[in-house]
Amino acid sequence: MESPDGSINPPQDKLLQLEAENQVLRGENRQLRADYAKALFKLEAQTAVEKRYEESQSRFQTIFYQSKMGNKIIAPDLRILQINDVFRQMLGYPEKEIIGTRITAFAHPDFVHHWQELQENLWTRQIPSFQIETCLVRRDGSILWCQVTSMIFRDNGETLGYTIVEDISRRKALELDLKKLYEYQETMVHMVAHDLKSPINTITSLTGFLKRNLQKLPPEPGFEKKEQSLLFLRMISDTCEKAYAIIKDLLLIGELKSDRDFEKIDLTPYLESQLAVLGVNAHQKGIVIRFDSPTAPLYASINKDKFMRVLENLLSNAVKFTEPGGQVTISLRQEGRRVILQISDTGIGIPAHLQPTLFNMFTKAGREGTRGETTTGLGLYIVKQIMEMHGGTIRVESQENVGTSFSIELMHTGP
Repeated sequence: MESPDGSINPPQDKLLQLEAENQVLRGENRQLRADYAKALFKLEAQTAVEKRYEESQSRFQTIFYQSKMGNKIIAPDLRILQINDVFRQMLGYPEKEIIGTRITAFAHPDFVHHWQELQENLWTRQIPSFQIETCLVRRDGSILWCQVTSMIFRDNGETLGYTIVEDISRRKALELDLKKLYEYQETMVHMVAHDLKSPINTITSLTGFLKRNLQKLPPEPGFEKKEQSLLFLRMISDTCEKAYAIIKDLLLIGELKSDRDFEKIDLTPYLESQLAVLGVNAHQKGIVIRFDSPTAPLYASINKDKFMRVLENLLSNAVKFTEPGGQVTISLRQEGRRVILQISDTGIGIPAHLQPTLFNMFTKAGREGTRGETTTGLGLYIVKQIMEMHGGTIRVESQENVGTSFSIELMHTGP
């Protein structure tokens, strides 16, 4: 078709088709631009992540290799994958003999189980971090005591263990020297205490002999001198009794580590039989003893003689520091797998500043009772040692002018 000016007009449908194709192309162009923008954004984000990862890896490598403590990375089967030079120097082996070897190959035979525990805790129980004190053997055969801190982390889809190894050999040597010194002191104290028994018994016997003979003398003008002499002899006798009590306690401390004669018993009848004897002083002082016993049997494995000393010390303290008319309560109960024995009183209480040192040997927390009763300063120390011998614990709660409560925990060994 021609126009009035003679030009040819394309058909209308052709124009519409071209317009539609143009519209599609513009849409595809917009989509391509949008896709390109998204791809560019992802690429930039990925580049940023990769940069942060590289920076993180660089920091990790710096920390790992420049650390002043031994560092290593281990696989779930405990193979050593990577180490720093400090760890290599600790063991004294070339790096090629360490990499790929299981850490248990360097463990002291007595401490291989430590690494098995670490493996179980990190990879089986999935505990984020775990710490042990263990022993490795250097290439020259010497011992390396170390504190090992391990934590799990993910790397390329695999869970690995990052381990920091600190050399504590010097500390362990000092601890061993201190233990030897303490054992030597214990031995010396035990020997001295044993040797003092005889002269103190001699003094006590001679004092008794002199008192009996003085009392037989008839009254005379110097009668006041006789009474004064008897007073002095009573003072000597009382001093000997106190010294003998300290010696008995010191000798008991020396025997605790060697006495492991335990038996499984029902605590209720055992306590009832002991309270019948130990409660005499309480009744003489006008103090009520109350025993809250359980309905069901509660069993524990104890050394009956030594555990009686625990009861004797705690109950005598409760009576000693409770005014006449007060009350001492003994309760026994089960909590889970533990047996709780509690001895509470309505006494004068223990000042807060004395409580932290209450279980120390020759503690300065020792005081006279409400009627001037004395203490050796060893009673509660002995109680704690006996409880540790039984695998148990003891704790105290006290408030001045309100009362004191000692709680003992033992493992329940019921049927």
